[in-house]
Amino acid sequence: MSISFIRTLLLYFCVIIALRLMGKRQIGELEPSELVITILVSELAAVPMQDLGTPLLAGVIPIVTLIALEILVSFVCLKSITLRRLLNGHPAVIIRSGKLDRKKMQQMRVTVDEVLEALRQSNVESISDIKYGIIEPSGKLSYVLQTRYRPVTAELMKVSPQDSGVPLIIVNDGRLIERNLTLLNKTQEDILHQVKKAGLHEIREVFLMTLDDCGNVFIQAKEARA
Repeated sequence: MSISFIRTLLLYFCVIIALRLMGKRQIGELEPSELVITILVSELAAVPMQDLGTPLLAGVIPIVTLIALEILVSFVCLKSITLRRLLNGHPAVIIRSGKLDRKKMQQMRVTVDEVLEALRQSNVESISDIKYGIIEPSGKLSYVLQTRYRPVTAELMKVSPQDSGVPLIIVNDGRLIERNLTLLNKTQEDILHQVKKAGLHEIREVFLMTLDDCGNVFIQAKEARA
């Protein structure tokens, strides 16, 4: 029993490391070659987990080989457009000026229902709102709205809104995150000053505090215990 447990743990961490090396993507965003590698890795890891008679290396070596191959192919694809298109395909335009391209949809084996579902998930009410609709190599539908349906921007309105950056967690459940503090070039005294401005007395009274490089701050105090 203990051997099976240890083997499972080792293979688990091996698969996690392998997928981390492939990069962070959601399943629905994987390129075809990446999806194939992911499926093969899971199958290879399952065999030594279930069969204690199979040497552990019989699962680890093929996994390492596949990941090395994926990294090599990804590097070559960066240099070769032809190989990239061969392995992953290329985008296909299925909507032009508010009308579906039936021929292209048949080639991609995409139904009208699937297109409408993808548009609803993106809060697009009608196909006529779309100037271009593109099926990406990952299978996801991306689109460009008709000019009259595009969101109003600050540039169009000729206004200058307050600038903002990426908010970093500075305090989490009363604990100061030193790494993010360093990234923003702030000191503990700076944070304490912000905390006091929010009506609190100490950093440990803060449940969550975020701060960006433009000075925008958010502070939520801990709830008082009953």
